Amino acid sequence: MILKNKYPICEFDTGKNPIIQATNFLDKSLPEKCVITFFRKELEQFVSENNLPVIGYLNSEVLDIPIYEYVYGADKLCITMAFCGAPGAAVAIEELHAMGCEKFIICGGAGALTKDSKVGEIIIPVSAVRDEGTSYHYLEPSREVECHKETVQTVVSYLKQMGIPFTTGKTWTSDAIYRETPDMVELRRNEGCITVEMEAAAFFAVSQYYNIPLAQLLYAGDDVSGEEWDSRNWNMQKNIRYDLIISAIEIVKKL
Repeated sequence: MILKNKYPICEFDTGKNPIIQATNFLDKSLPEKCVITFFRKELEQFVSENNLPVIGYLNSEVLDIPIYEYVYGADKLCITMAFCGAPGAAVAIEELHAMGCEKFIICGGAGALTKDSKVGEIIIPVSAVRDEGTSYHYLEPSREVECHKETVQTVVSYLKQMGIPFTTGKTWTSDAIYRETPDMVELRRNEGCITVEMEAAAFFAVSQYYNIPLAQLLYAGDDVSGEEWDSRNWNMQKNIRYDLIISAIEIVKKL
């Protein structure tokens, strides 16, 4: 049933019979546990150090992303990247799920909206403001979408156990990185957002749609809290990015 609205983005189909489904052309071939990262260079380092084999790909007309297998004891998991932005995030989960992945931990970076944030600070988003388009095709319109609570609890428990400082909070998912204006940043900050990124709302929406355990680790990168942008060399934090991949692997093992 179509729920009509004045604005197309807020129209929602309650039916679950899409014409194209990833299961139509993908077979189950991957481990059930999966780590997704947006840190390409650090992932390549981990792959090289551990001699991980390629066991599949996320394919597109522009880029094919390899999926690697990581064996630990008698078990195994897969590690890959996702396409950038909310549509790419949803496609990655859809296709990885169709290929057998059932549990996800994701790690990436985010812009900081609070003035007192420190570069490298770890953020566990518990909800996301849906300022993108993809999530509206999976869930009825709402201002926010929550992350999978039980998986968030697993992440929090692990970080506490390891003595790793972190903050939980709300993130703002936007489709347009070049439209993060001072007034919009202030609006989102006033409603409780501490970070801004481009994928979380879509990840959380697809997770809810399929009831998939999923959570995300972000680190505070560039600072967009003021009148001027401060990159803080956020994409050069190699140790932080590498350690987040390791943490994501350890957490997904526990799911």
